[in-house]
Amino acid sequence: MEPDADNQRQNRAAFRDAQRIVVKLGTAVLTNQTDSIDRGYLHDFAAVTGESMADDRQIIIVSSGSVAAGVDALGLDSRPSDVSEQQAAAAAGQPLLMSHWREAFDVRQRRVAQLLVGRGDFDSRERYLNIRNCLAALLDRGVAPIVNENDTVATDEISLGDNDILASKLAVTVAADALIILTTAAGVLDADEQIVSEASTTQELAGLVRQEKSRQGRGGMGTKVEAARIASLSGIPTIIAPGRPASNLRAILDGEDIGTFIHGARARHAGRRLWISMTATPTGTIEIDEGAADAVIHRGASLLARGVCGVTGRFEVGDVLLIRDRQGREIGRGLSNLSADELRQVVGRDSREFEAVLGRQAHEEVIHRDNLAVTEH
Repeated sequence: MEPDADNQRQNRAAFRDAQRIVVKLGTAVLTNQTDSIDRGYLHDFAAVTGESMADDRQIIIVSSGSVAAGVDALGLDSRPSDVSEQQAAAAAGQPLLMSHWREAFDVRQRRVAQLLVGRGDFDSRERYLNIRNCLAALLDRGVAPIVNENDTVATDEISLGDNDILASKLAVTVAADALIILTTAAGVLDADEQIVSEASTTQELAGLVRQEKSRQGRGGMGTKVEAARIASLSGIPTIIAPGRPASNLRAILDGEDIGTFIHGARARHAGRRLWISMTATPTGTIEIDEGAADAVIHRGASLLARGVCGVTGRFEVGDVLLIRDRQGREIGRGLSNLSADELRQVVGRDSREFEAVLGRQAHEEVIHRDNLAVTEH
């Protein structure tokens, strides 16, 4: 059910009050009809961003477009389909893309900085903290960070998958007040092709997602809704909205009814649990029984081996694991005290048997409660 107009205005007021904002721009938004980087649009967007920064807002820009810029830089006829050719285009295009951004912000007497990150930078807690600290230092100095995935080395196996996901993980990392995903779509559309103005959770949007993608982009509306889910579970509201004209950003930050607004959850993890729950990529999955699920969810208990029913994947001590119940629902995520091979040997056993089975002393808990982040239900 759509909320009434007064509630919509009140909910979108969160964007009027937001001070730290992550804005993601897709390739299709940044390019013109010939699929080249639209420098005029970049100047318009930098003008709007500069105005917001003058009001003491901190804005992080997640910018796609390196491959598109590389097509021009290398004199190619079209976007390559081969992975190595895409990486080459990204390598040639990223400095050109940054020069366009620098030019656009120079006119507004604003400095920019480039950050290239990959999935491994979020999977490592040390590098995750380095990203957070670097961005905080740049924002404190009034610099506009321009972030992109490091496409020159990313493959399907090690990629974040799309800059939508990168933007959501950055929003979680820097504890942003809001995430704005700008695209060519008007927002999420319902079965009657009408914009869904507001959703309490992304579950309300899942059945509405269409599979179409833009010519240049990697993701579709599905990745945008998934990005909103990641942000929402960390308490960050998201808007999926059209990126053109550039003045739409100003309208969103003024609380106007543009695109689809997704609420942020009321509770959010902090510190180490935040990294575990939303940012690091799980390397394995464990299934637990009803008793263990109840203890973890409702009593804040550690996870013991006797409550584990199954183990999937290969992982080592200290890796992040996804925890599911017997119905396949996500219960939480946590840092494993055992490797995959060790855990398979002790599934369903009492902790007192560990030393005899494993041949070494081990923690009583498979995942200690201090290293376990429960998924909101």
